[in-house]
Amino acid sequence: MKITDTIHALKHHFRLSVGEGLYADRSVYSYILFGKKICLIDTGVASSSSTLLDYIRKMNRSPEEISMVLLTHAHPDHIGGCLGIKKNSQASFAAHPVDRPWIEDVKKQHQERPILNFFELVEGPVPISRDLREGDVIPWDEGKTIRVLETPGHSLGAVSFLDEEEGALFSGDAIPAAGALPIYADPKASIRSIEKLQKVSGVKYLFSSWHDPISGDQIYKVMEDGLRYIKRIDEIVSDLERELPPSAPLEELSLLALERLGIRAKKVSAIVMASFQAHRKR
Repeated sequence: MKITDTIHALKHHFRLSVGEGLYADRSVYSYILFGKKICLIDTGVASSSSTLLDYIRKMNRSPEEISMVLLTHAHPDHIGGCLGIKKNSQASFAAHPVDRPWIEDVKKQHQERPILNFFELVEGPVPISRDLREGDVIPWDEGKTIRVLETPGHSLGAVSFLDEEEGALFSGDAIPAAGALPIYADPKASIRSIEKLQKVSGVKYLFSSWHDPISGDQIYKVMEDGLRYIKRIDEIVSDLERELPPSAPLEELSLLALERLGIRAKKVSAIVMASFQAHRKR
């Protein structure tokens, strides 16, 4: 999907295993920036690399023109297609140093953050050649740059990218979609990161991994909705902690919390339970 002459958005669909024979349908966006060179922001899951490469060819460009891949964070639906891109280009890869170990050693990530169908989603590791830190200005093409904003919460090393020339903010998973399964490592950090993004000036487009591309006044509505959603979850978990006995398992609390959010689920994945655990006061 062409958004501007430079920015194109691709939506990738995949399934997240939550138990034997049980899957949650998910989707994620990645973005292609076209100039004299090509820059990718995130690569989707393993199967997404072929989608990205085919789209580039459809635009009468060559995958060999991909010079850089900027990663918002290390989760499978963002790095899964990296190896496929590496095999078809000379692209370098850049990420925050906190998330770097999980990109360069995907087995380590699987051990520390187990997802049942992890290796269906991630083809393999890639080396990170550049660390991304707050305020870094990354030249990705002649006269074109991307500024790095540290926005931890969803992951501890999450970053967002600002293309000031286009007025484009690429937020990764920093802004949760209200009503969706909560997935983050630190809800308080997530709130601070969203509040930080709300103060960024000159934003004409919001390119989130969760949402379809957004422009105009809707940008700040989506940010505010994301803030309210995290705060609502915090209230729900606090209420459940008062209502349930201290010995109540995390899965029980998680299922009840999802029910109060209007989400029906037979099973809760480990990564969603970890999000509710991050809200717990005891």
